[in-house]
Amino acid sequence: MLDRKRTGNIRRIELDVGEVYAFQLEEDESELPLVHGLLLDREDGGEYSALLDSHGSIVCKRDRAGTRPLYLAKSGKWLASDHRFFPNEEMTLLPPGSTFDVAKGERYAERRRRLEPFDGTFEEAGWTLAGLIEGSVRERVEKRGTVAVSFSGGLDSAILAQCAKRLAHDVVAISVGVIGSRDDENAPKAAEELGVELKGVKVDKKMVISEMHRIELPFQPSAMDRSLWCVYSIASRIANECGADTILLGQLADELFGGYMKYQKTLTESGEMAAAHLMETDLEMCGMRGFLRDELACSKWTEPRFPYAEWQVMEFGLTLPVSFKIRENVRKAVLREAARNLGVPDRLCDAPKKAVQYSSGIMKLIRQLI
Repeated sequence: MLDRKRTGNIRRIELDVGEVYAFQLEEDESELPLVHGLLLDREDGGEYSALLDSHGSIVCKRDRAGTRPLYLAKSGKWLASDHRFFPNEEMTLLPPGSTFDVAKGERYAERRRRLEPFDGTFEEAGWTLAGLIEGSVRERVEKRGTVAVSFSGGLDSAILAQCAKRLAHDVVAISVGVIGSRDDENAPKAAEELGVELKGVKVDKKMVISEMHRIELPFQPSAMDRSLWCVYSIASRIANECGADTILLGQLADELFGGYMKYQKTLTESGEMAAAHLMETDLEMCGMRGFLRDELACSKWTEPRFPYAEWQVMEFGLTLPVSFKIRENVRKAVLREAARNLGVPDRLCDAPKKAVQYSSGIMKLIRQLI
């Protein structure tokens, strides 16, 4: 889906799987920018792939996190924001942050600037992060009517729901899980504590089989890819039925703030530099696989937005020491501190991490089916 307010005269094609959009170089480029996603009115703000006028040159650009794809045909005549425009032609996925100069036929990698390490206290980091997350959510929900949140009841989605309920006209939390799963049992309690409306979807094998038939990715999906596709596609469809045209997802919170057990294990065995390197490597890989999957899973029904992928949040996360992220054996410590500052109830701030493909119970179903 596109941000209609920021879209120029873009070519639209109807496919069985829904609406997809492309930038075709020989088309009229008089109405720029052409945007897939959200382009904010400040440098590198938003989540997008876009055709832009940059100092008199027409360029295509992908945001730094890679939340929206941008493909280049081998012939060089097509740039598209959806791989399905290349059924019979080789294509290349441009890396996050890259720019393609249309006139010169040249692409440029992002020049990463040196980030100065954060020199404040843990408590100061928590307040700064809280403000950045709240600002990112504000930019994604303002003037959007009903907004949905993909909601497990865990820390990441609780923060988004807490911010959205203050900033959006109307908020609905969407929980997807197998009967008896952790999310099925935890999400209603968490939504009640936060004071947000919850739409819970109880998933069975029939629903999962139906969703797996809809999967159309530019790579061979793993069991995890299939599980996450099901979670986000179902959540997005229910959001649409609730009148929402935007759904907030919590991707990158783990990679930025040390959410996975492997980071704690690496820290213990190999030290801070190794743990930080692993987090940054995973962060970069999200733009080459994870975001492609999750954006496609949602976009038939609603426009997904990823507040933790806003560059200001990402950049701040990259400046923080690992000791702020994994603190006294508590993962995502600084994000938990930010959650408290945002008014998230203590029980939710202290919620243990469990990946949604497992907490929803859907991975178990997928493994029974494939």
